Amino acid sequence: MNLTDTQLSQFDTFAQMIVEWNRDRLNLTRLTSPQQIAVLHFLDSLSLLHAATFPIGSVCLDVGTGAGLPGIALKIARPDLIVTLLDSTRKKLAFCDSVIQQLGLDGITTLHARAEECATDRSVEGKFDIVVARAVAPLDRLIPWCVPFVGTSGRFFAMKGPGIAEEIIEGRKAARKLGFKILASHEIALPEMEVPTLRTIVEIGR
Repeated sequence: MNLTDTQLSQFDTFAQMIVEWNRDRLNLTRLTSPQQIAVLHFLDSLSLLHAATFPIGSVCLDVGTGAGLPGIALKIARPDLIVTLLDSTRKKLAFCDSVIQQLGLDGITTLHARAEECATDRSVEGKFDIVVARAVAPLDRLIPWCVPFVGTSGRFFAMKGPGIAEEIIEGRKAARKLGFKILASHEIALPEMEVPTLRTIVEIGR
């Protein structure tokens, strides 16, 4: 990816804050080495931009954002995106708010809620072009939580690990009940790791 020096600096600051908050205040992640953060958090998040085309100015929702992944990473790489970070844990959103402020990011906000409880809220129902969820729950549970947020021509991307054939079968059933379908399954190999590290991005739409 063609990232500017400013963007690389923002990723560096983001990584430092993950390590500091993880050590001193909040258990954000078990992956804290520079390589792990760069590849297994940041590049993993940005693999979405390799798997799919996000139109300029897309309105995005990151469900179960945790430490702001993939939402903050996407915002750094694509400043044109309008991003909402949703999580049920206030402390994690406090971290995200701190990162947003420290990096001077505009067009990105946090929302404290449980996805399954606010999906039918008219203020957010069907309002997003792109909905993403990274390592949140099995597809048969995740799809009903997330697709109500998806706009008419929008997409939901579930970021998963390898070997999810059985999970996709159950996911297809869950999607069909809600008028959606699994459109594609994108396999991504993350670089720079001694052991091959594969990711699967499941694309869901109408």
